[in-house]
Amino acid sequence: MPWLPSVHDQAETLWWMRQIVLTGQDVIVAEDGHRLLGFAALDGQWLEQLYVDSEAQGSGVGRALLAAAKEVRPGGFSLRVFTRNTRARLFSESLGCVLTEQSDGSRNEENEPDCTYSCAPVALPPGMRPHPDSGRCRDGDA
Repeated sequence: MPWLPSVHDQAETLWWMRQIVLTGQDVIVAEDGHRLLGFAALDGQWLEQLYVDSEAQGSGVGRALLAAAKEVRPGGFSLRVFTRNTRARLFSESLGCVLTEQSDGSRNEENEPDCTYSCAPVALPPGMRPHPDSGRCRDGDA
């Protein structure tokens, strides 16, 4: 997102990741061996972070992270996406998240218009639950 203003330097971002995200949020990591592919961070009923390394985008990592987030928050959650980030908006919508609100940017520090999406829980038939490897349901996994 080259259009997004950088409002924090690297030291501030590192502090925030160590002191806020890693200590106070539920963090899900996608990795391949020792290589970090992406992560998601949930804070209460908000998916605060969902990042996938640019080289891993389009490989299913984001889909797997969002499926894992749905398992961690089975009651559903919300997330915000910058309005201009059409790729993230289409991704969220393709996975069943629903646009519930749009903002002029006054509620974020980048002052960038954004959209709120709701990712509702999926009602599963009795005796079924999401399979942790695929995000799909299988009989007998209850």
